[in-house]
Amino acid sequence: MSTKQINFLCALPRTGATFLGAIVNQSKQIQMTGNSILPDVLYNIFRTKESRVFRNFPYHKGIDNIMLNVFNNYYADVKQKHILDKSPWGTPANLEMIRCIFKKRKFVVLVRPVLECLASFVKAKRVDQPDDEFCKELMDERSGILGKNIWSIKNLIKEKENYHLIEYNDLIKNTQKEIDKMFNFLGIKKEKFKLKNIKQFKFQGINYDDTVVSGNYHTIRVDKVKKINYNVEDYLSKEIIDQYKDIKI
Repeated sequence: MSTKQINFLCALPRTGATFLGAIVNQSKQIQMTGNSILPDVLYNIFRTKESRVFRNFPYHKGIDNIMLNVFNNYYADVKQKHILDKSPWGTPANLEMIRCIFKKRKFVVLVRPVLECLASFVKAKRVDQPDDEFCKELMDERSGILGKNIWSIKNLIKEKENYHLIEYNDLIKNTQKEIDKMFNFLGIKKEKFKLKNIKQFKFQGINYDDTVVSGNYHTIRVDKVKKINYNVEDYLSKEIIDQYKDIKI
């Protein structure tokens, strides 16, 4: 079992998670990760049980021990006691894996209206791809970053996991208050955070490298907290709006 206190962030993309991390990572108690690779790590370890070599000599305890120590080993150099690991942990496969590792689990869920998320993606994208096609790829439940995270959040709610919900508008409007409520949920002592002239998101000194993705998605405004208002109709076609307008978390 992990010596760190591991909690999980399930956030729709374009909901202020990078902003939240830039604020929270000022803390000496907790660190929020970037997009976590650990679901893939755990899945690949678990899949070794399907190999012929393992089936020939099925030492389950050894593989289980590796999985139990993945979080400990991955976060061994983090000084803070609490970790908020960001990934679509609520999908059935991911949830099954962490249920095997953590008897008690807490999830922070960050949401925003789906059409606003899509419009924000289109606004920030730099790929030469039709907007409708781009949106449909994002909304694919299995491979799209937005669709998969919607599936993840809906499933952990359906499974009645222990979660705390944060709305994007509330996070931007009442940042300190929302973080206080999140800390209370996670059992962490409240802190006062700097909300002006903040730094870009970093975890263990590492920044996002958005040159490897389709847009500039992880650069935040650092001078002050302010929502940028725009109309989704300026970025989304009527077809996309009609197709996804009724999706709710």
